[in-house]
Amino acid sequence: MATGARLLGAFADVLVVIATKCAQSFTRNRGRKVSQPASTMKSRTWNRIGVVVVSLALCVGAPSFGRAQAPPESAADRTRLARAIELIDSHLDKAQRETNADLKRRMQVEAYLALLSLPSTHRQYEAADRLRAIDEALAEKAASSDREIIEVGMATARTLAEERDDLQRIFLLDRQYSGLSSGEGVNKQYFLQLMRANDAEAMSWFFQSMQPGVGEVAGIVNRSVAIDWLCQRGHRSLARQVATRLTAPELDAAMGLRLADLGATDEAEQRAAGSMTQTTRRAPAGPEILARLAVMASRRGDSAEVERLVHKVVEAVEPRQLSPDRRVSVDYGDCDWTLDRGFARRWQARSVYWQSAFKLTAQPGGTPLGQPYLVALADSVAGATAGPASVDLIEQLIAIFDKSARENGIDLTNAAILSADAQTDLARRNNSPALAWHGARQSLILARVAAGAPIDDATAKALGVDWAVSFLAIYPRSPLARRLAGLAGPDRETLDRINPKLRAQLQLIALVLEGNAVDARAIMEAEPAAVDLEAGAILHIIEAQQNAGLAERAAAALDAYLHVFPGKDLPALRLLLLQGQVDRAKAMLRDFVAGSSGAFGVSDIFVGVMLLREQGDRTDVPTLVGLRQNTDAQEASRRLVEVADALAWDGAAGEIEAAARPLPRELAQLPAKDAACLRDTLQGLQAVALARRGELEAGLRLVEGRSLDQRQFCWVGKGYDSKPIFDVRFLVQEWVRRGHAVP
Repeated sequence: MATGARLLGAFADVLVVIATKCAQSFTRNRGRKVSQPASTMKSRTWNRIGVVVVSLALCVGAPSFGRAQAPPESAADRTRLARAIELIDSHLDKAQRETNADLKRRMQVEAYLALLSLPSTHRQYEAADRLRAIDEALAEKAASSDREIIEVGMATARTLAEERDDLQRIFLLDRQYSGLSSGEGVNKQYFLQLMRANDAEAMSWFFQSMQPGVGEVAGIVNRSVAIDWLCQRGHRSLARQVATRLTAPELDAAMGLRLADLGATDEAEQRAAGSMTQTTRRAPAGPEILARLAVMASRRGDSAEVERLVHKVVEAVEPRQLSPDRRVSVDYGDCDWTLDRGFARRWQARSVYWQSAFKLTAQPGGTPLGQPYLVALADSVAGATAGPASVDLIEQLIAIFDKSARENGIDLTNAAILSADAQTDLARRNNSPALAWHGARQSLILARVAAGAPIDDATAKALGVDWAVSFLAIYPRSPLARRLAGLAGPDRETLDRINPKLRAQLQLIALVLEGNAVDARAIMEAEPAAVDLEAGAILHIIEAQQNAGLAERAAAALDAYLHVFPGKDLPALRLLLLQGQVDRAKAMLRDFVAGSSGAFGVSDIFVGVMLLREQGDRTDVPTLVGLRQNTDAQEASRRLVEVADALAWDGAAGEIEAAARPLPRELAQLPAKDAACLRDTLQGLQAVALARRGELEAGLRLVEGRSLDQRQFCWVGKGYDSKPIFDVRFLVQEWVRRGHAVP
């Protein structure tokens, strides 16, 4: 027994030495001290062995940096804020020693942007001042990507500060970098704080205290935009409360329209009454608010309310004043559209490549022209219901329009002749008033048809796919689709005689919307030449149905659509996900992955893999790359990059690393130069994945020492491309974005 004990003790001593060396190595890798167990456990051999086993387990389980073996939940590998600051400072020190001027400046830009992105005050003023100095110096030079990196990086730093309510950082970026002293960013953040607090009283005070930029009109616009922001962020109840409290007479027009969109009918009518006698640059806003209320009531299918509002407008406005230049918006605004409008851009923004290659900021669009009051009212009548009463009411509106034309000196017969002859831009400009009147009357005639009036030769010539699609999207409850789906008798005969192609197209659209896939497919097969149709237009109507709460109709229409127009379709995919049709969505996503890489290198495959993983699909990389058969090496490499890009979003660093060693069989014969190019990009994506899952230090080690070129994507056959992104700045910002920088 004694001999056995001595042998066991000796074995323990050996294990202690091994464990000590291992612990020391682990300490160096982690930057923290580990106590040595060998000196304290000699009296109890088995306790020593137990401690040794723990130490060895730590050693074996500790991967080297640059490897992605640790699971995402491993706290041991996560980088802390203090360590992140040390790493950035070290990067700045290296920049000071760099002899290449361009690389030195780039390293400084990366580090200062990284510092401004952290939830820390460390060297923040130095960073802002130095970035501004670098940017101003670059303004005098030829095109430099450094300026764009600063612009994009500062925008991201600001977004990160907004997300954590860091008013000091927001003001710093406004004042010290942008040179702004008015506190625009701080004001916006205060607005967001009030929004999140759902404080109607404080938010109303904030709106009332807004100062116009140029004149009161500017102030009205600012308030309107702020109401839109509330609606965009899902705070419609708060928006309604605030708009109701803004009772200043000069705000009646702007707030009345917003209240109409928010379903506050009584309050909107009060604003209409208050603004009816006011004079503005355009016209009293009362009729516009009432017409907008009629549009909203029609979308709800409330025909009685529409009729009431039509009569109210007619009573309030003299016929002479109902000219085509008095218009109301019939488009969906932020306060009456609930579905995500920016889904495609949001999905693309998750891609490392798309963040690198494109500016993913939406350009402000122009204000839609809208429709003349009487046209909007007539369409509202037809959009809510159909039948003799609706047709009669629209005919009354047409009579009022004709009277208005006469009182304004417009000969509608001559206007029709001029419209037929106005083939050039000059002719259209010279005859624009007459053409406006003629166009408005044609729209009124089409509204009469939508309400159930027979299709005669005149209306058949005025009919068009664009009109039908637009009308059905604005008024998704309209019975027009049902009527077009069952076209028969004189209506069908007239359309076949005037425009058989149009008849086939209108029927196809209507049959899909009615969920009749069999008959819709039959039209496609029987009249392929006639059915030359942009299918996306139908999806827009289905979206409108979904937005209106017509879930069953939207689901049936989407089923018919996919039966008639099979294949990958991004808006259709979004609708499938909204409707909870996950299995069908997965099947379409696999079609996306099996497709080509697209014109820009990254599109369909990235979205497909990224969303498949969100749905729990864990198909391995070689299978994903090989879903498209008979691809050349260049195409296969693009597919691999897209897949790795999606894996980077998921933080799957280990899978990216495994895909590069070895490369998939389709890429086994790549020349050494191309293989190195591809591995540069894969390693960069691996670094991003590590940062996103919290292992910032490990990610930075993978991109440390890269040249200016190597900071970019590298495509097989083309070389390095797009803006720098595999660098300290981007990795730190992605690390912060995922919430790993909490002190």
